[in-house]
Amino acid sequence: MVGIGISEFSFGYAFLYEQTIDNQNRLRAAPILPSLQQEAEVGWDARLPIFGTDYYYQFKLSDYLSRSNASFIRDGTYAGPYYRIALHRNHSNRQHQRLKELSRDNPNTFYVAPEFDSIDEFNSAFLDRNITSQSRLIPLTECKEIDDSEQHYITYQRNDEDWILHSNKKFHRKSVFGKNILNFYEKGKSYWKPIDHKYTTNLFNNTSNTIFKIIDKEERIFDKNKIELLKFDPHQATIIQTLIKTSQLLSIFFGVVLVLVGEK
Repeated sequence: MVGIGISEFSFGYAFLYEQTIDNQNRLRAAPILPSLQQEAEVGWDARLPIFGTDYYYQFKLSDYLSRSNASFIRDGTYAGPYYRIALHRNHSNRQHQRLKELSRDNPNTFYVAPEFDSIDEFNSAFLDRNITSQSRLIPLTECKEIDDSEQHYITYQRNDEDWILHSNKKFHRKSVFGKNILNFYEKGKSYWKPIDHKYTTNLFNNTSNTIFKIIDKEERIFDKNKIELLKFDPHQATIIQTLIKTSQLLSIFFGVVLVLVGEK
């Protein structure tokens, strides 16, 4: 097994940086980060799409397994090297379950993981702006519910759209290659809407409603202090203020980054 030697933060930063820099012609990708308040005050909202839709990315690291004694080579699942994402099993895989809840109303919710074999390959990809093309997007809508405390994995191979959710193997044939992400964004164009005050208000309210559903399910273990974060009135706020508050909630409750994609 080979860990590529980077953090989820480093991979996520590199992926989002490329999205922001590269998508400036046909469309615009704008990550909404919880710490943007100061930038917002100096006109950051000018970088937002005026017409688009929302995506939700949780960044995961992958291990590269190539030896014959690797579990899913040894048992015949794969004939050669593969990548493996480990899901967080804390609290009966609570993180995964929360993401599943988010994906019910937000089908553009994805695990995003790299297809790098080493830190050197990652560094070269970053310098050459090939991070996105060497990434894989796994849709949460295709993942099953998990309500146990067992260790579960997602595995996939380079250049193969198929992926598997373990421990009970379930094969899937729907993932997104990073190299195809522009076409993937374009295919969703029929769902684009004006990114206006109505849009951002609905985005905050929908996120809040999903969180309240989770509060009801997790009543015994939920941190009640976090409910204070939901005391926000988007009707009395600017578009960017509402987006930042929504991104804060998404980061804290789901561990995802909100990205708006659309036309300039």
